[in-house]
Amino acid sequence: MRKEEMILVGITGGMGCGQSMVAGFMEKLGAKVINADRVAHALVNKDPEAKREIIHSFGERVFFRNGKLNRKLLGQIVFEDEAKTRLLNKIVHPRMVSWIIDEVEESRDSGKYRVIAIDAALIYEVNLEHMFDSIIVVSAPMKKRIEWIMKRDGLSEKEISDRIAKQIPVEEKAKWADFVIHNNSTLEQLEYRTQKVYEKLAHITKTPETAPSRSAASRRAPGPGRPGSRPRGAKPASQETGAVGKDPEKKI
Repeated sequence: MRKEEMILVGITGGMGCGQSMVAGFMEKLGAKVINADRVAHALVNKDPEAKREIIHSFGERVFFRNGKLNRKLLGQIVFEDEAKTRLLNKIVHPRMVSWIIDEVEESRDSGKYRVIAIDAALIYEVNLEHMFDSIIVVSAPMKKRIEWIMKRDGLSEKEISDRIAKQIPVEEKAKWADFVIHNNSTLEQLEYRTQKVYEKLAHITKTPETAPSRSAASRRAPGPGRPGSRPRGAKPASQETGAVGKDPEKKI
């Protein structure tokens, strides 16, 4: 497979929407999946400089005695203070993006994958949307999201609501997405909807100038509210122009 035939896809949504389940189904179908959350945690534990910066900013208490990050405690600290959230993002995100780009390059060079998918909750929040050929937004009813997060993370309903409130609403992200997968039924239905989107992605025809490159992926993209970005509430450009490879019937 030629490198320019590879499609780089972002899978995002909101806390508890089920985007990682969609990513898992994509992997089962043959996509290379890179989980941004796992990358962030791995680099914190493996990058001595990142670890030093986190200890300097948040104290040694955010690491267990075995040296592993106490994710729950750090999460509580940063979600209570916007300035601390920005500080943690400043430490982690540039390193995370660099790591992901390296993995994308390696996967593309292997020639094994038609679709490479990045599972990342904060694609729009950290202004990375322009890295991708297509973006999938996974949505779910709020009640289902809260129930799932309570079961998974042991957080209270108030803690969950506060954290969700810090993200861009899924309804807004869905307006900008190339595909929207609704996680509002059974697991089997979610897998079926994912398969339909994957089939569409696998048949996208790209021109050489649209093939993602390291230089294009690594530069900071305009984000919501900045010149060149997709304004909130606007339809994706692909829907307005009928660009090749973009599906006007994006909801699955």
